[in-house]
Amino acid sequence: MKIVLFACVHNAGRSQMAAAIFNQLANPARARAISAGTDPGEQVHPEVVVAMREVGVDVSNIRPQKLTTALAKDAALLVTMGCGESCPVVPGLERDDWPLEDPKGKPPERVREIRDEVRKRVRALLVRRGWAMPVGQDLCDSRPDDDVQLRTFLETVGLPADDVETGRQEYLLAREGQRIVGCVGLEVMGPDALARSLAVAQDRRGLGLGRRLLDAAIQRAVTRGIETLYALTTTAEAYAAARGFERIPRSEVPEAIACLAQFQALCPATAACMRLTLSPAS
Repeated sequence: MKIVLFACVHNAGRSQMAAAIFNQLANPARARAISAGTDPGEQVHPEVVVAMREVGVDVSNIRPQKLTTALAKDAALLVTMGCGESCPVVPGLERDDWPLEDPKGKPPERVREIRDEVRKRVRALLVRRGWAMPVGQDLCDSRPDDDVQLRTFLETVGLPADDVETGRQEYLLAREGQRIVGCVGLEVMGPDALARSLAVAQDRRGLGLGRRLLDAAIQRAVTRGIETLYALTTTAEAYAAARGFERIPRSEVPEAIACLAQFQALCPATAACMRLTLSPAS
């Protein structure tokens, strides 16, 4: 297991964010993070506590700590936080510097932007080093008693959920324990099907789970003998196009698909309508 040391001067803002997000997303069997500072403050900045709590991470009880030789001796990588000449240096330790703005005293919206930039950099590091949590490694079929949790999950990520019913639609779920972290559905209408509700939890994006879900849905459609797969999307047109979907006018959608609630009421008129023609060899 590798240890990553996130360090800045006061260990009260950026380095705390980075270490907490790293430990949330990393495979604990491969890597974990610690954080420290050369001149640690008394507490994590209050604005950082609030911003991290918004994404389900509590750093309110963490005390900034001093960067020492003993603390750094087992680390494999030092990541500093763009504090210029004040940034810590540990001789002999691989170092990467992230030019991040100090969140101290910044308005909430700016602190959120800094937090999200930290998350983006942490994800990239995890993927690059092969330390990411294997999210949803084993996709599973939904059950009727998943309906309530699935609706809640879709509402959380901003997708329509009013017509979710596992008795009428098939869903593949990615879980971590009892928590749903990703899903995709198929609504089959004769030789055609609607690929719907492709979603990944906010804190598990950027790790390849969405691609695995969509690929699994396409393979499921092929196995079921579906001839044509349709989709509506407001955000993933390029993503679907990379898997062979083409954008088409809604007038080209067969009536059985066009009558579904996703087309009639739930998805906005601005959503891209896409089609993937399947064959047994797909």
